[in-house]
Amino acid sequence: MKRKNDNTQYIGKFLKKDYINFKDGLFELLDDYKRKSERLDKIIKQSDKMQLRLLEANEQLDEYKNNLEKKVEEEIKKREEKEKMLIEQSKFAAMGEMIDAIAHQWAQPLGILNLKLSMLDFDFQSSKIDEEYIKEFQEKATDIIEHMNTTLNEFRTFFRPNKEQKYFNVKEMIEKVFLFVKDEFIKFKIHTKLEILDDFELMGIENEFKHIILNIINNSKDAFVEKNLENREIFIKVYEENDEKIIEISDNAGGIDKSIINDIFKANFTTKKDKGSGIGLYMSYQIAKKNNTELTAKNIENGALFTLKKR
Repeated sequence: MKRKNDNTQYIGKFLKKDYINFKDGLFELLDDYKRKSERLDKIIKQSDKMQLRLLEANEQLDEYKNNLEKKVEEEIKKREEKEKMLIEQSKFAAMGEMIDAIAHQWAQPLGILNLKLSMLDFDFQSSKIDEEYIKEFQEKATDIIEHMNTTLNEFRTFFRPNKEQKYFNVKEMIEKVFLFVKDEFIKFKIHTKLEILDDFELMGIENEFKHIILNIINNSKDAFVEKNLENREIFIKVYEENDEKIIEISDNAGGIDKSIINDIFKANFTTKKDKGSGIGLYMSYQIAKKNNTELTAKNIENGALFTLKKR
């Protein structure tokens, strides 16, 4: 009976010890769970804060994006308006020069007509007027009037808005520009030469290419006058090379100053102070670009060379 009680006590002690160990382990587990639970709560709270910050950041980014798009649209609109203003300025500047050219073009034929009309009475008094005289007088007067009409029609079409691209003959286009400046260049003793190695057509807006040529040769004229040079020549060469259609415009006006040659195609850049708007070459560059044509400039011996290249 005593042995049985000993066994029972031993088992009781063992179970008690095991219970204590189990209890301690359970409390440790509960403490660990509590720590991890608190840590998890902390992480969740931090995650919620992070998520909130991310949401706020996304909202700010969306707002910034919308504002940026709005600003870009506004800047594009401003730039387009500025381009339109520059184009209008360019047209007015070119128109002023063209009106002056027309005045020079018409001065001589009007003077001849006036002289012929003045001589009519003298020739009548001298009994020189007969059928042949009248016929010759009519032919010469008609030629003069046709020349003036041609000049006027070219002037009208030059500034007529035309957005339709089509093929035009380069030689004829350049000759039309020469017609505008003919008398003015005679006045300033400027000689022009056109060399056509390859007679070809270009796809584009003819009047806009006229603007480019006119702007460049007028710059040469201004350089001749400003520098008071005696020998004044403008040479235009037209040819094809490596599938490129090329127009070269050169002069012997002393070239472009190296310090400004990289700026001549920039808006409002001019060396003419109060006399220049600084938009002629800028607009020439923009027009060339719009017509998929490359416009470059460099110095050559005694002058400058402008090159138009189109594939």
